[in-house]
Amino acid sequence: MKTWEEVLFKAKEVATSAGRKAKDVADVAKLKLKILENEKAINTAMEALGHLLYDSRKESAELNEELVQELIAQVDELETANEQLRAEIDNACSRKTCGACGAVNDADATYCNKCGKELD
Repeated sequence: MKTWEEVLFKAKEVATSAGRKAKDVADVAKLKLKILENEKAINTAMEALGHLLYDSRKESAELNEELVQELIAQVDELETANEQLRAEIDNACSRKTCGACGAVNDADATYCNKCGKELD
């Protein structure tokens, strides 16, 4: 028969484990929210690029290359940040995402279960 202390110890272990799980879920949710914010900024920058191109063609004007390069750099930076955030999510969820096809694989997988590409 278990002693009262053993029961309390087990209850404390369960509560601690549940607290860690809740924190992990909250952390992943924050990462996903940041990805969404970055994707919104990417869409805004892409829209601005489209307007620049449209206006330059419509008015037969010279395209502002400095602004175009700035917007491209911004999109690239946000895409890189999102890749890193997705990697953090994969790590937290014990999985790997294939860089070639986007399929989700187990953390211990060496090759993608969808396309067969070697995983990093």
